[in-house]
Amino acid sequence: MVAGFVLLGGCIEHKSEDPIECYRLWSGEEPPSDVKVLNAKYWQSPHWTKEYILYMELTAPSKWRKEFIKENHLTLDSNEWMPPSDIPHWFLPTTNYLQWKLYQSDESSIFEDTVTGKMFLYEIQL
Repeated sequence: MVAGFVLLGGCIEHKSEDPIECYRLWSGEEPPSDVKVLNAKYWQSPHWTKEYILYMELTAPSKWRKEFIKENHLTLDSNEWMPPSDIPHWFLPTTNYLQWKLYQSDESSIFEDTVTGKMFLYEIQL
C-alpha cells in the first residue's frame, strides 16, 4: 500500500516597488520589450485569492495600449478620480490623460496619454 500526502504551503504576502517585479507579479509575465515600466508599487495579500493593489507608471506603443484596453474591456470614465491616501508621489496623471475604468470596478482606474504613450495604472482587487 502506498501512502499519499498533501503538502500545504503557506501563503505569502507579496510587496514590491521594483518596476519589473511588480509587472511580473501583476501580469504573471515579463513586460514586453517595447513596454517600459517606469515606476510601480504592488501589494498582494497572503490569501489564496488574488487580492492586490497596484500602482504603475509605464510607457507603451499605441498598439499595446489599444490591445490592453480591448482585452480588459475598459470604458472611458468621466467621473472625477479620488486618489487613495496611499498613492505614491510619482503617480501624477493630469487632466490631459484619458481616464479608463476597468470593467465592473468602481475603484480601479487607468490613465492614458495618447500623445506620449504614458499610462498610469491603479488597480485594486480586494
